Amino acid sequence: MTSSKPTEAPASTTTTPSRRGMIATLAGLGAGAALATAAPAHATPDRRDSHRSPRQVAAAFYASYNGDLAAGFERYISKDLVLHGFDGPNERSAWVAGDLELKASLTGYRLDMFDQIAEGPKVVTRWSLGGIHTGTILGIPPSGREVHLSGISIDRIVGGQSVEHWSEGNFGRFLQILRGDDA
Repeated sequence: MTSSKPTEAPASTTTTPSRRGMIATLAGLGAGAALATAAPAHATPDRRDSHRSPRQVAAAFYASYNGDLAAGFERYISKDLVLHGFDGPNERSAWVAGDLELKASLTGYRLDMFDQIAEGPKVVTRWSLGGIHTGTILGIPPSGREVHLSGISIDRIVGGQSVEHWSEGNFGRFLQILRGDDA
């Protein structure tokens, strides 16, 4: 087992998924991506990543949340990804679109990784993301509130990409704060 505290970088990027897609999104990283198999399409993993340890690949993917997130998904998340979470069946594309919308909707957006533990091909990452709610998220108009979503994700890394992803987080509380139901 190894443990590490990776670093972060800056943010940006946008897109607009459906409400269900965004829930799966927040599920994917941001909460607990859905139980699903993405549409079969074979991405060729970057050969530079095939020699990296699973922890190094996972760290690079989560660091991409503070940089070019779309490129992070393309490089580190298999097109044939299997998702597990609390939202029910979904697809990789919904996770990608939702996380891009989330990032674009939070001013000062930042994802922090607190811990990573690796054993074999599986990497557990404890993370938190947040910012000021200045864009529409899941149809919820901007509130100006500072919001944070935290969780724990597990990725199974094969050939430099996550091929299976589990995630759990405080998504219910996150939605309450977005809506102003936290009084």
